Amino acid sequence: MSDMSDMSDTSEASHEPSASSSEKDASCQTEGQIQRQTEGQIQSNNQHKQATEQEEHSIDTATGKSAPANISSERVKKIFTDIAWDYERFNKYSSFGQYRSWLKTLIDKAPIRPDSLMLDIAGGTGDVTFMACEHKQPAHIILSDYTPAMLDVAQTRLDAGEANGVPIVLAVVDGQNIPFDDDVFDIVTMSYGIRNMPEREKALSEMYRVLRPGGALCVLEFSTPPNPLMRLGYDVYLRWGIPAWGKIVTGDDSGFVYLANSIKAFPDQEGFSKMLYDAGFSRVEYTNVTFGVAAVHIAYK
Repeated sequence: MSDMSDMSDTSEASHEPSASSSEKDASCQTEGQIQRQTEGQIQSNNQHKQATEQEEHSIDTATGKSAPANISSERVKKIFTDIAWDYERFNKYSSFGQYRSWLKTLIDKAPIRPDSLMLDIAGGTGDVTFMACEHKQPAHIILSDYTPAMLDVAQTRLDAGEANGVPIVLAVVDGQNIPFDDDVFDIVTMSYGIRNMPEREKALSEMYRVLRPGGALCVLEFSTPPNPLMRLGYDVYLRWGIPAWGKIVTGDDSGFVYLANSIKAFPDQEGFSKMLYDAGFSRVEYTNVTFGVAAVHIAYK
């Protein structure tokens, strides 16, 4: 089935984003230099950030209610460790094949250039990264995820040649404590990630911080169909369909009950747009896909 909706709503901007006028150092770095930069900054910056940043509001991502961050973080890591090798198959079946067209929409909307340095947060098995390599080929990509098992799958895809010549570094990174300097990346991408982060405001602020002025945060996330009948059918599917597909694909539906609950607890398109503005972004656009079941948000610094 083809993508049934490409309607987009563009929020008002305080100013248009502008590309950097200076030559980007990252565009001339070798893959080895990027690797050393990644390892060094993770070791030196992450401990400092966690020790100095103020504690942010955290929630239970399954309910949206206030809760200690470790409840959701530990649950998410366990779920995605358990399903890592079945994750792509689950996405294919549970979206009835639509998930690749959603990823393509994300990459089409993302202002990726040949000289872009891209950070893929919650990149999982590499779906966004490898879609970018296929269609736009940025200069370098750091593919990161909170769960090492997901990156193990991504490594097999990298070994199989899916990077198409784009230098890629894999890194275990918590999107709520990004271990890189300010104003480093031209593009930050994320698919199905922010919904699983208990400290969402902190995560969005971190992504804003590491973007260069004029850079863009590009997010694909499940959302809320605006049509009431479609919304009702979607709610039924989340309650029964998602756990059923999880059971079929992995033999266990427990983690997929959580995934369905987290989708229902996540803000709608306008609510997430407000979160992006609150994090400091100057212009936010979103595009609904498949009746608004999911949405692509592009937010400019």
